[in-house]
Amino acid sequence: MEYREVRTKEALDKWANTFGVKVRVVDEDWESITYRADAEFSDGTHLRCQYRHPIPRRLALRRREHTYIVGLVHVVDGAECAHVRPVIAGLSAVSEADARYQAALYASALVELQRRDRCGATAETLSAYVIEPATEWRAVP
Repeated sequence: MEYREVRTKEALDKWANTFGVKVRVVDEDWESITYRADAEFSDGTHLRCQYRHPIPRRLALRRREHTYIVGLVHVVDGAECAHVRPVIAGLSAVSEADARYQAALYASALVELQRRDRCGATAETLSAYVIEPATEWRAVP
């Protein structure tokens, strides 16, 4: 696989257009967003181009304040299956309750997208057991 990192989103978009592929978000945290485009050809050649967009400090700190750790659970064959995701939510929420609701909703959709094929998780079957601001999160040792 040939890998290339570019310095601007425009350069990534141009690269993707050249190969007729889509750009997608592959990682996001409160400090940055990473975009990637992959091109695969019939001869087995695989090209990847990526751009990491750093978030300006002031906005990054705001995003950090709106990052939640969401724990979700559902039942599979009589056993509980747990998922934990950090999500950024509530930037436009009017209350803490709204922000937590948005975080749970976003985390449920994310788990469904990532894990449905593996364990059958769907937004409808997932229940939140914890929605905690990341700034207050303390992992159990």
